[in-house]
Amino acid sequence: MTSAEVLAYEKELEENQKIVRQMVLDSLEDARAGKGRDFNEVFDELEKKYQNV
Repeated sequence: MTSAEVLAYEKELEENQKIVRQMVLDSLEDARAGKGRDFNEVFDELEKKYQNV
């Protein structure tokens, strides 16, 4: 890789990390606001779906 490619890769990686961090913060805010689904409900659905696979 050339140094320009390495710099471009590092910049892209940094931008992706910022996006992921913001998504996590947004999800935490949604959870605090009572939005979303109960994990037990989700896991029950998955268990039923894959129980006989």
